[in-house]
Amino acid sequence: MPKYILLLVLVLAAGTAIAAAQGDPQRGRAIEDMIQSSGDAALRAFADTHLAQSYREGFAPGELMAYLARIRDAARGFDGVLADAVEGGGVRLIFVLEGRETSLVYRVQGEAPHFIVAFDLEGTRESAGAEKDTGPPYTWDALAVRLDQAEASGFSGAVLVVHGGKIVLDRGYGLADRENSIPVDTTTIFSIGSVPIDFTKAAILKLEETGKLNTSDTIMRFFKDVPDDKRAVTIDNLMTGTSGLPNFHDIAGVDTDPDLSWIDRATAIDRILHQDLLFAPGRGEEHSHSAWVMLAAIVEIASGETYGDYLRRNFFEPAGMTRTGLHEDAARFPDRDFAVGYEGNSFGRINTPRYWGKTSWLVMGSGGMFSTPHDLHRWLTAIRSGKTLSAAAAAKYWTHSVVVGGDDRGFFCLYTVGPEDLVIMCSNAHSRPDDLPSAVGMQLVRLVMGGAPKRDG
Repeated sequence: MPKYILLLVLVLAAGTAIAAAQGDPQRGRAIEDMIQSSGDAALRAFADTHLAQSYREGFAPGELMAYLARIRDAARGFDGVLADAVEGGGVRLIFVLEGRETSLVYRVQGEAPHFIVAFDLEGTRESAGAEKDTGPPYTWDALAVRLDQAEASGFSGAVLVVHGGKIVLDRGYGLADRENSIPVDTTTIFSIGSVPIDFTKAAILKLEETGKLNTSDTIMRFFKDVPDDKRAVTIDNLMTGTSGLPNFHDIAGVDTDPDLSWIDRATAIDRILHQDLLFAPGRGEEHSHSAWVMLAAIVEIASGETYGDYLRRNFFEPAGMTRTGLHEDAARFPDRDFAVGYEGNSFGRINTPRYWGKTSWLVMGSGGMFSTPHDLHRWLTAIRSGKTLSAAAAAKYWTHSVVVGGDDRGFFCLYTVGPEDLVIMCSNAHSRPDDLPSAVGMQLVRLVMGGAPKRDG
């Protein structure tokens, strides 16, 4: 789990939550939405809905709207957001855009409904991130040259680009293993962060296609002793961020690592079912990794297979994906096949999935997997061709979205699909949403999507 929340490595539409260490995450998301809004009406609605009356009354008539407008103008057009707890129970949000950072701090009431009682603009400064890709925008003609320049600036990773239905670039950059001077190539294996969410989504749609479930089913069909407040949660709610479930279910002081500490399926489901909801099912929207873990459990219950086996039999093998799997599958490959994670936290004798233990039900269905750009290309091609999903299921799968996955162990992966173009990029030297891999990814996606990309869901 990253210490920061990677909301928008790219200029994407609103819809991703700020799940900060303290404070109501819905208030954080509302701030994000306000920053991306336009017009006075949006500012007035934000103030009336999210700011405590005592805070609003501290401004003279007209001053509050002017203050909110200054905040919006200072942070508008952000590419990424970092969220960190600050002393006194507040949250600092840092909005990152092309070499500069705008930071603000907010605090909420200790009791529900957690209205914002302090909201301070700290200022704008030059970004503290790593060196970035500061050259001109990428073009199809200059793509190879610009990526060579990024490599010279320190970028390491693998990139596959399709243009006009044909692969126009497919190569590795930099070192997969700095200690042993092993370069990245087109077969190098990377940790892929939260990209497995797409695998889980496809698995659920496959089970619906084969009559094993319906996405309108409530979770009561699959789990016993569901608390009253969660009995109305449907599979659709879990898949669309409308379940009300919190983002994660690790327990500080119990789980030594929020991603890698081992818990089994039963423990995970028990924790998830007994968490307080952020809102009633269907009454809000908040991204939840825990929801995808619950969906992975539904895959196992509905299919009678393990999550990994179901993916392998129905998707990976038909697509020819031979270098994709759960952490425990990494033992099939030698160390030199893996990219080592740099710039983040290091875990294990070597910082690769081979040394991270079995994929835990802290992240099953939403993370804990590895792959390559080639395999992810095969994944997308198999779905598009009808090899792994029916046309009806595939229509529900495609969202014309940018899929972004990162972790705090140095890895970053993204892919997106346009009408005839796509880009897949994996990096092993990632630390924050304004670093060099993020900048390269932003340039690639803007090129492929022909402008500011939009994210659905």
